[in-house]
Amino acid sequence: MTAPELAEALQFALDASEAVRGTTSPNPPVGAVILDTSGRIAGVGATAPPGGPHAEVRALAAAGERARGGTAVVTLEPCNHTGRTGPCTRALIDAGIATVYYAVPDPNPVAGGGSEALRAAGLTVHAGLGAEAVSHGPLRAWLHRQRTGRPHVTWKYAAGLDGRSAAVDGTSQWISGPESRARVHDHRSRLDAIIVGTGTVLADDPWLTARLPDGDLAP
Repeated sequence: MTAPELAEALQFALDASEAVRGTTSPNPPVGAVILDTSGRIAGVGATAPPGGPHAEVRALAAAGERARGGTAVVTLEPCNHTGRTGPCTRALIDAGIATVYYAVPDPNPVAGGGSEALRAAGLTVHAGLGAEAVSHGPLRAWLHRQRTGRPHVTWKYAAGLDGRSAAVDGTSQWISGPESRARVHDHRSRLDAIIVGTGTVLADDPWLTARLPDGDLAP
């Protein structure tokens, strides 16, 4: 497998992971790509909502028979346990995958150990492909929670040039522009919770929703 082919596959996996961020909790938003024996992309998948198939299984389904003898590129080490779904390691083995590249190891002691299981089954496994991009990308919040036991918090704050967040007389409904508000709501749609202080609740009675530019609720 050439470096350009792996780089392209990793980018597809990252894009797939980002596309489902905010819909998979408590599972991580993983992206996976299957390359056939000639190095062409045969299938792309991302983690489904809880109870649904994981990224590897969806990518394998998209690839079909082209997966046999091929390569899997995954943003997170394939899981090696049975929960609401079966282990992704078994799915990769049964599909006849020959080589697996993954970005970061799974820090969850229950689901980890996938790389050892794959190697024991005769697959070639490489760790660390795109680790920095993945760790600082769609998996950042999930990895933080797994490693520290604490939630990953994004602080949103808007202020005028005078350093204040609102006019004293209450006339300033918006002090930010439509572009920044759209970006904030896009971020909101990818988070598990929106939190404000009591003072904000009493003063503004906020909706605490994620909305599209036309005002409709985000998916």
